[in-house]
Amino acid sequence: MKKNFLIVISLFIIMSVFTGFHSESTNTLQQSLKANLVPVSEIELPSKTTISESPNTLEQSLKSNLVPVSQMELPSKTIIGFGEATHGNKQFTTLKSDIFKHLVEKQGYRVFAIEGDFGGGQKVNEYILGGNGTAQDAAKAIGFTIYNTQEMAALLSWMRSYNEHRDAKDKIHFYGFDMQRYDHNKNGLFSYLKKVDPTLVSKYEISLTNLNDKTVYDQKQANVQMGLSHIKGLMERMKENKSVYTAKSSAKEYELALAFAEAIKENATLHGTNANYNNTRDQYMAEKVKWILSFEKKYYGRENIFITGHNGHIEKTSTSMGMTTCMGEYLAKTLGDQYYVIGSEFYESSFIATDATTNERKEFYVKNNGNDRLAVLFAHTNMKDGFLDFAKVSDENFTEYLNKAQPISAIGAVFSGLYGKIEKMYTLKMIPAKAFDAIIFVRTATPSVMITD
Repeated sequence: MKKNFLIVISLFIIMSVFTGFHSESTNTLQQSLKANLVPVSEIELPSKTTISESPNTLEQSLKSNLVPVSQMELPSKTIIGFGEATHGNKQFTTLKSDIFKHLVEKQGYRVFAIEGDFGGGQKVNEYILGGNGTAQDAAKAIGFTIYNTQEMAALLSWMRSYNEHRDAKDKIHFYGFDMQRYDHNKNGLFSYLKKVDPTLVSKYEISLTNLNDKTVYDQKQANVQMGLSHIKGLMERMKENKSVYTAKSSAKEYELALAFAEAIKENATLHGTNANYNNTRDQYMAEKVKWILSFEKKYYGRENIFITGHNGHIEKTSTSMGMTTCMGEYLAKTLGDQYYVIGSEFYESSFIATDATTNERKEFYVKNNGNDRLAVLFAHTNMKDGFLDFAKVSDENFTEYLNKAQPISAIGAVFSGLYGKIEKMYTLKMIPAKAFDAIIFVRTATPSVMITD
């Protein structure tokens, strides 16, 4: 307004020079000017623009809704899932432990399922139920190097200790819902067949020889296809003889054995057919999670399970490149709001991964940036960790922000120095409030402590 007034003053002055305004008009202008002038000491400057104050407002909203992880409150849902931002950080395994212990001790959960080999998961289950071996051996049995860590061993050791003095109905059970390994599944299957139909064992030990962990990624496709045909034949035989086998064992043992065979068939399908690997794998994982839920309910009366895996598998919106429907979206479609998902994010991370170029396990470093990212807003709070439940956010502007797409960290088992320089190579573009129901932040994530032989 004052600016416009000054422009008008200038025009009048110019006009007075060229047209000869009367002195009365000039006096009026002088009076108006004097009435609107203020001393320099009393100048009022405009406040910062909306754009510049937005990050501060978002930061304040985030901080007012965050609680330390130790104070988090979780709902009782059929499945609670936790997605990890990397596969190589100590903190994300520790968070698995923190969340699961919370669910066990405060909400009665007794089932833990991980993005790991199904057969290997049963070896872990044997260990936590009092079987032979060490926690380190059990961690390695999960099937993937990412779990060969002291943090995972500590979690398994806690599960075993928890189970020691409890009745069978109150013990924790452990599962893997992935199918990218063969050996433990074959061992579990053959162990059952020796009990109910030993004549089949020697035959199928030979016919399934080429389906093994050592050559799982480089076996000739023709050999895999032959193995796939054999495992399908064996499964048909098992189904035909269900009543006979069940009479010699139990319905529970039979169903578990068939699940071992199913995992072998699924892995062979991934490697021996033209199936889209990533999409098919996520579909299989979702089906296995539902099988675990059904199996536990049928034989142990459990109504709830906890699952954990990579952010890109656990989330509900299928944002991974080339992904049609991720595991989490399958589960969300089946269970609706009974599938509750906690994502995770970091500000800076030093993590262990396999180098995409050299294939060696090494340490990498990534630091997130961008003032409009949750990871950076969280860093400004100076909290070590934080839990944000989206349903508890009442601020409309912050809710709107949480419903807009932004990069969320999603680093897998393989990485390279180049990936760290290109944000799109280590993040997924997600709408936080649609992908997850809550998110946990870690300010500084440190490398997993690997188990050494």
